[in-house]
Amino acid sequence: MCRFARNSYQKCVSYHISDIKSVIQNFVEKMKEQLLEGKSVNIEGLGVFMLTARSKGAELAKDINAKSVDSVRIFFQANKELRVTKTATRADEKLDLISLDEYLKKISVTVSPEDPEKPDEGEGGGDEGGGSGEAPDPAA
Repeated sequence: MCRFARNSYQKCVSYHISDIKSVIQNFVEKMKEQLLEGKSVNIEGLGVFMLTARSKGAELAKDINAKSVDSVRIFFQANKELRVTKTATRADEKLDLISLDEYLKKISVTVSPEDPEKPDEGEGGGDEGGGSGEAPDPAA
C-alpha cells in the first residue's frame, strides 16, 4: 500500500502522502465492513468486490449451513474498461500468452523435475543467459 500511496502522491502533489495513506486505509476498512455484511462493493471504473464461499456439497439446500463452509475469499470482477484480454485490438491492452516450456527452451534453461528450485542442475541446463541470475522479461 505504501508504494501505491507514493505513486499516487507523485501524481497528486497537492495532497500529502499521509493523507493518501489515510484515505486508502479508511477505504479498506469500510470495504471490509461492507463485505462482512454480505454486500458487494462496486468501484466505478475498477470493478466489483464480493465474498464467495466454498463448501462441501449437499443434495438438499436445507443441508447447507455455516459448518459446511470450507473457506471464504474475496472475489474481484473487473469492469470492462479495466479488463485485459487476449483478443484486444490495441497493443497496450493485449495480453500475449506464451508457453513456459517453450520460453525456457528459448533461453536455454531446463528445470529438473527432482528439484525445481535448482533449474541449472537439470539435464542440458546451463547459465547461458548472461550470468545475472535473472531471466529476461518474456513480455519484452
